Amino acid sequence: MERDAFLTRVRSGISGATLPPAPELDPGPLTPELADVDLVERFGTVLATLDGTLHTGDPRAAIEEIIAHHGPGPLLAWDDEHLPLPDAVHRFLQSGCARTDGVVPHSAEKRLTHQGGYFDVLYGLTGAEAGFAETGSIVVRSGPGRPRMASLVPLVHIALLPSDRIFRSPMHWLTEHGADVAAVANTVYITGPSRTADIEQRLELGVHGPREVHVVVIE
Repeated sequence: MERDAFLTRVRSGISGATLPPAPELDPGPLTPELADVDLVERFGTVLATLDGTLHTGDPRAAIEEIIAHHGPGPLLAWDDEHLPLPDAVHRFLQSGCARTDGVVPHSAEKRLTHQGGYFDVLYGLTGAEAGFAETGSIVVRSGPGRPRMASLVPLVHIALLPSDRIFRSPMHWLTEHGADVAAVANTVYITGPSRTADIEQRLELGVHGPREVHVVVIE
């Protein structure tokens, strides 16, 4: 069929098309009734199956433990006012980590040089808007002072998650905080470390993002 004739038929069909009436049925509650569970415990169990690590207890001790395991290295972090643990960045700097600037220059030449430095970033430190006990996922929203690259380019991503921001499922969070999603340009759901399988079906971590994801619960 000729292109013009095809498009004419499409336009003709669309112009006379009508949507069927919506059924007058109540879909019921958006969040189902579920048995009570320990949200932190369930979140940690599911996160572990995804090769992620949950840290409870003293959050500063958890950060120091991660640094002691990997050694000091370049850090890309959110600004202090966006982190639920105000001295978290200081803990990294005190341990010998050097902070990488998260603001990308406007100049094309400077931007290329700046982004080249991201290849060496070891640690990424961010907050988390929410965690989901059913999927082990966290929500990260970027913006001024919250560089998106902090959760994408480092080998080790550390997310600070307040305990009262752990929900049963994404729908439980959205019904309460759906407007928050529209308030920023970028909202990312992160479910464990980056993973892919090669041609021989071997699972590889860290190919397209962090190799390790640590979620530190802040009480």
